[in-house]
Amino acid sequence: MRRERGFTLLEILVVLSLLGVLLGLVATALVGANRAVAKAQVFSERLDEVRAAQTFLRRAIGQALPVAQDDVTAKPVRFVGHAAAMTFYAPLPDSIGGGLYQQQLSLVHQQLQVRLARLDGQALSAFGEPQVLLREVQQLAFSYRGLSPLAKDSGWLAEWPWPERLPRAVRIEATLRGVVPWVREQVSLRLDLASEAAP
Repeated sequence: MRRERGFTLLEILVVLSLLGVLLGLVATALVGANRAVAKAQVFSERLDEVRAAQTFLRRAIGQALPVAQDDVTAKPVRFVGHAAAMTFYAPLPDSIGGGLYQQQLSLVHQQLQVRLARLDGQALSAFGEPQVLLREVQQLAFSYRGLSPLAKDSGWLAEWPWPERLPRAVRIEATLRGVVPWVREQVSLRLDLASEAAP
């Protein structure tokens, strides 16, 4: 009777080596896939953060109103616009408080923040802590365009020189850290009462 031939030790070692190589390839592919998923999740979260900040800015700046605290010693300050900071009055949605607020936008430690103060009558009362709209902002630049007191187009200005008047539009440019870019925003103010705000 003929004996069946089994596997030799060398053949078993070759098979085990091939299995080890295949397992290594599978493990590398899994690690790569996990990293890709993690990067995609970080990108998605960052994209959502940028979009939320842009949505807030469009809504808030677009609804700016020509109101100010009464000051009998000086012209009313309705809108303050600097290259990296802005102060204006605009309402908040009822879902997050409602009412009319002074809103101060500024870049603090590479974070775009908004500080709110509720306008009750002619008094301002702080409303919570400053809120971070966007993190990892390397550069921020606001610019403004509107009508001068002589009703002439101002062109784009890095500083808004007429705080008693509202600009007609605000442009927002920023440089962010990371792979998600900032698309330049240009917000038109919905309520154009610049002529009524003339001195």
